[in-house]
Parts: sequence; C-alpha cells; structure tokens
Amino acid sequence: MSQPVILYVEDEDSDVLLLRLAMELGGVEVVLESVEDGNKAVDYLSGHEPFRDRARYPLPSLVLVDVNLPRGSGFHVLQWIRQQPQFASLPVIIYTSSLNTEDNAKARRLGANDYVVKLSDVYDMAKFVRDLTQRWFPDLAPGRR
Repeated sequence: MSQPVILYVEDEDSDVLLLRLAMELGGVEVVLESVEDGNKAVDYLSGHEPFRDRARYPLPSLVLVDVNLPRGSGFHVLQWIRQQPQFASLPVIIYTSSLNTEDNAKARRLGANDYVVKLSDVYDMAKFVRDLTQRWFPDLAPGRR
C-alpha cells in the first residue's frame, strides 16, 4: 500500500512546520502536502497548474483545512469539495484555532467530517495525528503494516 496523502490548507508556515514535527514525533507515515490559501487548495484538487503532475502532487486521502485563510476561506474549500462528485467520500477535517460554535455548526452543515481546535503542544499534536491516522488509515496502525 502506498503512503496516504494529507493535504493541509494552512497559511501559517509555523503551523505547517509544527504539524510536520508532530507527525515525525508520532511516527506517522503519511505524505503531507500543504497549500497556503483556499484558491490553491481548489487548484491542487482540480489538478490545475502548477499541480497538474499527480506524481508530484498526488490526490489526498484526507484534507485538513483552516477556517481563516486568504483567497478563499476554509468554508469555501469545504463547500467546493462537497460539490465535486469525485470527492464525495474524501474526509475533510476543519483544523482551526476558531472556538466559535457558529463556525463549528457551519462546518458540519457544509459536510465536514470533524471540527478540531488546533493544539499548541507538539506532543498533544503527535497524539492527535496518530489518532487521526488510525481512524482514517487503519491499515497504517501498528501491527497492520
């Protein structure tokens, strides 16, 4: 089985770096691709330039998306994904610093599989990423590889 791909839509480089570190600490063996805004996320998923080469930019098995993004919010990305028949079963998790209950409700209405408030501790993040991997990629669970 090839490694699953997670597309992380996040405009803060430090958050992307922190997630990469958490994945390493957690021993999570997935490919993490990232884009910094909502429009690039749609371009990535659509295979528009510069993301046309699927060997370099493989389709994700899961999308983590922040709510507050430049050029197309996380809600825009989520809504676009849910309107594409080819992505009907693609898990999308809102991963945001927003504690706003209205954002959570809106994300669920638009079809998010989950709404998770960002963690700041890298060890807590490592556990989150391990749990995420076990839930969505059970073949990667220890003893199943």
